[in-house]
Parts: sequence; structure tokens; C-alpha cells
Amino acid sequence: MSNYNILFEEIIQKISDQVTDNIMKAMKSSVPLEEDRFLTINEASKMIDLAKASIYGLVHKNKIPFHKKSKRLYFLKSEILEWIKSGKQETTSELEIRANEYLSKNRLF
Repeated sequence: MSNYNILFEEIIQKISDQVTDNIMKAMKSSVPLEEDRFLTINEASKMIDLAKASIYGLVHKNKIPFHKKSKRLYFLKSEILEWIKSGKQETTSELEIRANEYLSKNRLF
């Protein structure tokens, strides 16, 4: 085989690898993550184990993240998960650790 044939095959292989990489990247970006999926009120109700009436109440008070298109409500799964996480209450030991850290940084005398 001549050097030109070897060089040509290497170029073809590199182009093929780049095309494959680009296709894989495009496929990954076009497939939405499960957390980025919109939920209906029924799906949101099942996910967070609340009655639909309770969810409507939270929406009315703007206490839950939601999207509204026409007369329909939609909930982004990632936003609902983040909303749930934001309500975490600290344990007594976590509060004591934070208090001790604060007191060590801010001496009273």
C-alpha cells in the first residue's frame, strides 16, 4: 500500500469518528432528560402524593412552581423535585453544628 492510501484511510477514519461523535451529541441533546419532562396535574399529584385540590391550592398561592398554557397547568419535574428539596428541615444535630460554627467565627467577647 502506498503512503497516500494509508494517509487517505487515516483521514477517512478521523472524519468518520467525528461524524459519529457529532451524531451521538445531537442524539443526547435532543432526548430530554427524565427530570426535564413536563407533568400534568394528575402526574404531579401522583409524584408528590398530594390531592389535585391541594395542588390547585398551592398553585393559587404561588407556592409551587408551575407553567400555564391556555387553561392547563404543567409542572416541570426538575422544578418540582427542587421545590421539594428546598423544604428540607435541618435536624437538631445539623442546627447544633451550624450554631457552633457561627459561635466559633463570631466570638461574643
